[in-house]
Amino acid sequence: MNATLTSVVVAMAIALPNLCFALEASSSDTVKVINNPGQVVITQNDEGVMLKVNGNETDTAYCYEYRVTPRSKWRLNTMQLEGSEVEFRHPFSKCDSINKKTHFIVFMSDVYFGWGGHSVDVPDRNVVKKSMSEIGVLNFIALGYQFNKSRYRVSFGMGFNWHRYGLKTPYFWLRDNDGTLGYAEMTEPFDKHYSTLVVRSMQFPLMFNQELGKHCNVAIGGILNWNCYASFVNSYSIDKSDYNVSTRGLNQRKISFDGIAMLSWGGLGAYFRYAPQSVFKTGYGPEMKNRWTIGLIIRGFNWK
Repeated sequence: MNATLTSVVVAMAIALPNLCFALEASSSDTVKVINNPGQVVITQNDEGVMLKVNGNETDTAYCYEYRVTPRSKWRLNTMQLEGSEVEFRHPFSKCDSINKKTHFIVFMSDVYFGWGGHSVDVPDRNVVKKSMSEIGVLNFIALGYQFNKSRYRVSFGMGFNWHRYGLKTPYFWLRDNDGTLGYAEMTEPFDKHYSTLVVRSMQFPLMFNQELGKHCNVAIGGILNWNCYASFVNSYSIDKSDYNVSTRGLNQRKISFDGIAMLSWGGLGAYFRYAPQSVFKTGYGPEMKNRWTIGLIIRGFNWK
């Protein structure tokens, strides 16, 4: 009799927490109904249980998350919501969640390459090419703040940029002892001509991004550039002998400011960039200014 009574007490002790949990869950309202989900993933750790639904019959990119956090060893509070969090996520993906609070994200985005032009003052306009090209990563790493209800995001990041400028044939870049950039005409007969100037920069963009529907995004912002390095390369051939001359230590403008605007569909888009300031300090090189570029851009990477 005592053994039977002990067994009943132990069974009730084991079943009581589960019964309480079931009664609480049954008395609560329905949180979400998803018809024909593509994939359901349930994970559990010390912080609780996470339910994630990826895709449904109408939208394969659909995402829904629900987290249940433990309140005690035996009992789960099904209605306790997580607070603001820092996460790695595609910077422009959407996720429908019960968490309506704004939150921070860390991301990498905006790999681009483009072509453009600039204005050159007299007498350099007949020597310096008015065309230019650039390649870079706008946000090698960035911190964003997401406003969920308005689909609006502000972010500040750090990236890299390379600008390339050329000279017309038969001119080549030259550098004086004080770091002044100039050019000279090749008087000897030569077989090939290549002369390019490259300015490398670290850039710090402050961007404002707005979602327009499920796939379209528009962004606008300003960029602070630290133009940390500039060099040129001259390559030519005389009497079947190849020559390559390169140098650095130029007096480029160290700090400059640009404006940029982007329009994208999904992960691909186009951009326009404008830089009003000259490349070099006054008196230390050709007055190349009012630079503009247009090009293609890859908007983001998934870091979940």
